Amino acid sequence: MALIETSTRINASPQKIFAYVSSLDSLKSEYVVSVEADGPIKLGTKIRMKIKSTIGVENVITSEVIAYEENKIFGTKTFASPPASDVVSSYILEADGGGAKVTLQTEAALMPAGMPSIPGMEDMMKKQMLAGYDAALSALKKKLEG
Repeated sequence: MALIETSTRINASPQKIFAYVSSLDSLKSEYVVSVEADGPIKLGTKIRMKIKSTIGVENVITSEVIAYEENKIFGTKTFASPPASDVVSSYILEADGGGAKVTLQTEAALMPAGMPSIPGMEDMMKKQMLAGYDAALSALKKKLEG
């Protein structure tokens, strides 16, 4: 399993950041057709997202809340269909003056069993994921700082 981690400082309270990242609204995007949970967001809640790809194919992604400590950590485990592997992602919040340090951390098998090993592939995938997470944190910062 690879650990991919990036952080930023957001000029918003941990309470405001946590309220957003632990909401279903935070999961919506142009590719997400629908988001539903089997109850209030808390430890053990299952979340289903229907995703529409750029070529129009719809897939359902199921996640479970595996870390939930108000204003400190929100984490999910997303269950993948083989050959992909499950992914654990967490937002970790630390008060920092009038704002918060926000760390986005993911654990994933970048080269699932049965996939051919190509030299440099894992590093390339890490860099791509890190770039995506940096962009996600930048968008979160922009949204919450207004």
